[in-house]
Amino acid sequence: MQSFNHLHFGQVSAHIKKSFDELLPDPWLREEDGKFRFRSFQKAVVNRRAEYYLKTDPVFYQSETLNHYSGGIPRKYPELRADVASTILLQVVNKFLPLLPDISYNIGIHQIRITTEDRSPGYPAPEGIHQDGFSYIGIYCVGVNNIAGGDTTLISCEEETASRTTFKLNEGDAVIFNDVNYQHYTSAIVPLLPGKGYRDVFVMTFDGEQEPA
Repeated sequence: MQSFNHLHFGQVSAHIKKSFDELLPDPWLREEDGKFRFRSFQKAVVNRRAEYYLKTDPVFYQSETLNHYSGGIPRKYPELRADVASTILLQVVNKFLPLLPDISYNIGIHQIRITTEDRSPGYPAPEGIHQDGFSYIGIYCVGVNNIAGGDTTLISCEEETASRTTFKLNEGDAVIFNDVNYQHYTSAIVPLLPGKGYRDVFVMTFDGEQEPA
C-alpha cells in the first residue's frame, strides 16, 4: 500500500466504548499543558490468519528527531485490557491486514482519549505535523462527543506534489496510510457547545516482522 485507505468498521461495541472511561492520564504530557490525554498501550504480533500474541514489554519509544515533544524517552503506559486488545486485533485482521503485504506484523496499539472543556483545547498531536517512524499507521475512531475540530490531514512527502488531504473520522470510521510516504496531523478539539467533550481513538502502528517469502 503506497497511499491511504478509508474504511468503516461498523457499529462500535458497548464494552469498547466503556473501556475508554477507565483510561488514566498520560504521564508524559508536559505539566504546563494540563491533562487532556488519557492513554493505554499494548504491543502484539499478528498475521492474516488471526494468529497473534501480546508482548510483555509495552514500552513505546520514538527518537527526538521524530517526536520533539516527547521523543527520546522510553514511555510506559498501562496495558490495554485483554478483552479490548483481542477485539481490536480481530478488527485489524479483518479490516487493515487485507490492505497490507501478507506477512506478520509487530503492532503497537494506542488507546487514546483526548478531552476538552471551555477554554481548554485538547491536542491529539501536540508534536505537530509528523511521521511516527513505522511502515503503516492506522487510526480507528471509536467515538466523539460535543467537539469541533479533530480533523486529520495527510501530507504527501513527495516534493513534486506535496498534496494534502484533510478529513474527519466519525464513530466507526478508520484510515490506514503509509507512514513512509505521508506526514500527518490532527487538529485540536474544542467543545462544540459549552461544557466538556472528547475524542476516542485507537492509533495502531505496523512494522513487518518478516519479509514476504
